[in-house]
Amino acid sequence: MDGRTVTSDDFPYIPIRITIEEWETEAEALLDTGFSGEIVIPETAMPEDIGPPAYHAPYRVADDREILAPVFYGNIQIPGLPPVSDIAIVVLGSRYIIGVGVIGLYRIILERGTQVIIEEP
Repeated sequence: MDGRTVTSDDFPYIPIRITIEEWETEAEALLDTGFSGEIVIPETAMPEDIGPPAYHAPYRVADDREILAPVFYGNIQIPGLPPVSDIAIVVLGSRYIIGVGVIGLYRIILERGTQVIIEEP
């Protein structure tokens, strides 16, 4: 293994740092292989004074409704690993979620339901 490794004992969540413009936050995000996007952040997490979204995109939610959600571009970082730029960050729902668009950037090991191991490629 050549890259760095981060371990989270809060299975199936991992720590992340999100930056949009000058705003930054840290959270525990759920790994969701059923979400084909990159990052979701809760509506309540976004400050009202942030600039307008890059665009709005349709998303199907759990009760099968389709809604338009704002999408911003920003950076994400798993503390201990290098940041990743130009990530699509959807503002939707009530939890932080990492989708396959970011999961695919790393080697992720789900260790027997007890921890998540994230390895830099």
